[in-house]
Amino acid sequence: MKKNKKTLIESLPAGWDFDRLARLFYILIICMCGMLMRNCMLPHTSRDMWLYLEKWYNYFAEHGGFKAVGDDVGDYTPLYYYYIAFLTYFKSSSPQLGLKILSIIFDFLTAFYVMRIVEFKEKDSHLPLIAFAAVFCLPTVVLNSAYWGQCDVIYSCFLVMCLYYLMKGNDRTAMIMFGVSFALKLQAVFFVPLIGILLFKKKIKPINLLWIPAVYIISVIPAMIAGGDPLRLLLLYFNQSSQYSDLCMSLPNLWALLEGSGGETKDELINMGTAGVYFAGAGVATVMYYYITRKTLKITQNTMVGLAMISAFIVPFVLPHMHERYFYLSEVMFVIFAFYYRKKLWLILTSQYCSVQAYTGYLFGKWMIDGRYLLLIEILNIVTVYLCLKEEMAKPRDDEEVLMKWEEDDLITANTAK
Repeated sequence: MKKNKKTLIESLPAGWDFDRLARLFYILIICMCGMLMRNCMLPHTSRDMWLYLEKWYNYFAEHGGFKAVGDDVGDYTPLYYYYIAFLTYFKSSSPQLGLKILSIIFDFLTAFYVMRIVEFKEKDSHLPLIAFAAVFCLPTVVLNSAYWGQCDVIYSCFLVMCLYYLMKGNDRTAMIMFGVSFALKLQAVFFVPLIGILLFKKKIKPINLLWIPAVYIISVIPAMIAGGDPLRLLLLYFNQSSQYSDLCMSLPNLWALLEGSGGETKDELINMGTAGVYFAGAGVATVMYYYITRKTLKITQNTMVGLAMISAFIVPFVLPHMHERYFYLSEVMFVIFAFYYRKKLWLILTSQYCSVQAYTGYLFGKWMIDGRYLLLIEILNIVTVYLCLKEEMAKPRDDEEVLMKWEEDDLITANTAK
C-alpha cells in the first residue's frame, strides 16, 4: 500500500505554528521588498536636498555641530536640527544618506502603528499585517523618504501614534505624541479638528492639552542654551506664516482652482492667502461644530477612525499655500480607513493616484493631468468618507457596544467602588 504524502503543515515538527510561521515569512518578504525599493532611490539627490538640507548640514559642520543649533539657519524647528547636527559628528561625505535613513526608520514605525490600529478591529486575522505592507510599500511613502529625502513621515508618525493612544483611551500619552509632532512641523494642526471634537465629546481631559505647549517648549530649550533667541524660537511658526505667497503649490486641494491664474502681484497674493486662511478656519470650525453637535455620534473605534480621516484631509484641503506633499498624513489615514470600512478599499488607489500625480510634477517635471481634475477625485474621496461615517453614526447601538476601552475601565472602577 502506498503511503500518503504529508502536506506541508503535517511535515512541520511538533509544536510549530504554521500560521505564525507564514506571518513571519510574509512580514520579512514585505520588509525586504520595501527596503530594496528604497535602496534603488537612495542615490538620488532631490532639489530640496541640495538647496536646503545639505546647506544646513554644512552650516552645522562648520560651526561646531550642536553649538550652532540655536542659530537662525532655516525654516525648520530645532528638533530636526538636532538630528542634522548629530550627523555632522560622523564626518560623512553623504549627509543625505543619514537624513534619508531617519525618515526610513519612521516609515517602519508608521507602518507598525497602522498595523496596531487595525488590530483593534481585526486582531485575529491577517489584515493587520497587510495594512503594514500597504503603508510600508505605499508609493508616496517610499518616494517621500527614500527619493525626496523629506521628513513628512516623522510628524505624521507621531500623529498616527496619537490616534493609537486615543483609541486605547490614553489621552495623556496621545497629547504628548501630538506635542512631539507639533514640535517637529506645524502640519501637526491637521489633527486639530479630531482633538477638538474629542475634547468636546469628553474623550480628552482639558488638562492634558497642556502637554502640547510643554513638549514644544522642552524641545527648544537646547537651542536656547546654545544661544538661540528665545522669542524667535517660541514664535517660529508665526514667522513662517508669511513665507509663501502662492495660493496653491501643486496640491490638488480647493485652491487648485486658482493655480496659475496669473496677473496678481505678490502683495495681492499674500492678502488673498491671508483671507484664505480665515476662510479655512471658518470651514474647519463648521466641520467641528457639525460633529460636536451630532447627538447620534458615539465615539467608537469606527467613528474615531472616520473623524481622524476627515480631520487629516479637510485641513490641508481648505488651506492655501499647501505643498504637493501635504496630503501625506491623509494618504496613510486612507489606508487605516479602508481597513475599517473594507468596502472602500478603492480609496487607497484614488488617493495615491492624485498624490503621485502631484509628486511627479515636482520631482520629475512631468505633469500628467490638470490639478483641477485631481481635485474632483479628491472631492469624491472625502464625500465617500463622509457618507461612510454618516452611515456608521446612524447604526443603532446598545450602551455596551459603544463603550471604548477607557469607558469600560471607568465603569469597572465605578462598580467596584459601589
